[in-house]
Amino acid sequence: MFKGRIVRVVCYYRDASLLEMIISTFRKLLIDIEWVYGRRVSDDGLYEVVLGVRDSRNFKIAVLDLSNTVNVEVVEVLSSSEEGNYITNEYVNGNEVIKIYIPKADIEECYSWGEVCG
Repeated sequence: MFKGRIVRVVCYYRDASLLEMIISTFRKLLIDIEWVYGRRVSDDGLYEVVLGVRDSRNFKIAVLDLSNTVNVEVVEVLSSSEEGNYITNEYVNGNEVIKIYIPKADIEECYSWGEVCG
């Protein structure tokens, strides 16, 4: 069972350091990251990165720092979900199918350039 906060980051891919930049924002404030999922949302380089982050007193500072970062459009803090994330591995017609389940959650807070948004 994951006990922490879920953070969704919507950002533009400009160079290979995108994930490093996001993760280092939390790590420099000594916040542990449990899991990371990412996907491309559009063809113009917009990506969505979802992180499972341990709760910490530095959490709010890290989220505000991340929202002020170049190429980051929106940082959303999602409500905690009771269900944990899990991965299933199945074989369908001889092909391996991996399904990744991300907890469903509602938006608690939303930040863009350090300001509260929608």
